[in-house]
Amino acid sequence: MADRDTAAQSVFDPAAIRAERERQNQLLLEKMRAQLPGARARLSERGIDPDPLVATDYEGKPMTVADFYMMLRGYAVTEKAGQDPTYRAARCAIRSELAPEVRDAAFVALNQQSAEEAGHGDKIFGAAYYEMGGIAAEPVAEDGFQQGANFLDPTDDPAVNTQKVLDIMAVLGGVETLALERAFPLVLRACAEWRHPLAAQLAEQVNKIVKPEEARHVLTWRYLFHKGVVPRGEAAIERYYMLTNWGRDRFLAPRMERGEFERHMRASCPSVEQLIGRPMPVSI
Repeated sequence: MADRDTAAQSVFDPAAIRAERERQNQLLLEKMRAQLPGARARLSERGIDPDPLVATDYEGKPMTVADFYMMLRGYAVTEKAGQDPTYRAARCAIRSELAPEVRDAAFVALNQQSAEEAGHGDKIFGAAYYEMGGIAAEPVAEDGFQQGANFLDPTDDPAVNTQKVLDIMAVLGGVETLALERAFPLVLRACAEWRHPLAAQLAEQVNKIVKPEEARHVLTWRYLFHKGVVPRGEAAIERYYMLTNWGRDRFLAPRMERGEFERHMRASCPSVEQLIGRPMPVSI
């Protein structure tokens, strides 16, 4: 296990991750700038003024309706990208050495999360992007969602599958807490300032659908910490914390301090009903 943790620290090196993400982000920004004139034209063709200021972005720069529209593409493809790893992780959970009741809860919660991530990407952010500009939100190479798909393929070793589930849930916990803290509040601020029927519709969907579902995903992060990580000891806890921040490093976001991580985990372990928003299927 010590060798595995050392290897993980090498693969998930924060400085290397951020440096690569900064490189990709610069390429992505250049591509989005090149596409901005076309985006502005699409908005105008659909009767939407691209110029009003609606918010400031993460760096404090003014954000226009056109910038917001471009940002929605990123939100749509990022949420959609969460579908595959959660679907795969659910299947890893089935073949893990987690306790049977934990394995069942992890499968149901992650399987449901997969569908919800797709819904956020396609049904909500993707739909808003289409309604504004008349084209579908598509990922580009610079989004960086192509790497690591085989990582979550189940193996014949239940211990390895268990570690895969815990590792990806730690990463997703970093992403989900980040979305609730920064991404969705930015969307809601922009919608409040834009004062357009599409903005009102999107704000309602984010408040009534996206945020409650994402909050449940954070509960899954906490549940697997209590049920799968804590029994393994301090080294496992440190690994979970490290990989939670890998999820944030991936988006060049502020890292979660250890005290904040501990505050999240200090609360009691969520119930299974809290994870999925309903009782477990009666046959399980």
